[in-house]
Amino acid sequence: MTPPDAWTTLRLVEMVAAVAVIQGTLELLATRRALADDGTWRWATLARELRWLAPLLVYRPFLALLVARLALAVLLLTGVRPGVAPALWVTSLLVNIRFRGSSNGGSDMMQMVVLTALVVAHAAGPLGDWLGIPSGVLVSAALLYVAAQAMMSYFIAGVVKIINAPWRSGAALASFVATPHFGTPAALRRLLSGRTALLAASWSVMLFECLFPVAFLNPRLALVMVTIAGLFHLGNVAAFGLNRFLLAWAATWPAVVYASSLMP
Repeated sequence: MTPPDAWTTLRLVEMVAAVAVIQGTLELLATRRALADDGTWRWATLARELRWLAPLLVYRPFLALLVARLALAVLLLTGVRPGVAPALWVTSLLVNIRFRGSSNGGSDMMQMVVLTALVVAHAAGPLGDWLGIPSGVLVSAALLYVAAQAMMSYFIAGVVKIINAPWRSGAALASFVATPHFGTPAALRRLLSGRTALLAASWSVMLFECLFPVAFLNPRLALVMVTIAGLFHLGNVAAFGLNRFLLAWAATWPAVVYASSLMP
């Protein structure tokens, strides 16, 4: 199996990350009325704490910020690099600040991880000259950072679940499926109503997450694990509507495969 090239891997990460940002930004624009002065996510909730950011985060300027973020993500998708990653990082940070951390939990945080790596990778030339480090080394380091963050996100989530009795018994997954907020399809609720199916699903998730570090042993195992990860996230989309998580983590998978190719 031919090892992936760092620059090719970087381009794959860029493209998937750009699509992830586009998706999230379009969702926010589609629900923009909730950001208005009389909406659920109105600025007044944060005004006292972040008054100094009001010129950027009140309703209309924030919509302009979202449009700018959307345009930057499109530029990144089409291959434009100079200045795009830092600007996209700043606009994404401001969006997260607007929601007191993130609007969609872990997926927005993983996007920031990937964008941070892209800022470093895009500056690899001048930064490498300043530090006396070859630009290719900095690109590889950025990709390894993304891969490590992806691995830890799965592994830690798995360990937390497996030491938690409700997850081992299936009760935790049952409570998620039964929560009306997620809108789990009736067919899936019926499927998981039996104890055997519930235990199988719970333990499959825990074992996959705990075993994810084996992806680093070689590229073939990496491809197997990221394929399982894709099925896992697609299942979450179908069961709980967690659509942003799929693309946010998919942007890390090329880096995981790249990292595995560096093993002897």
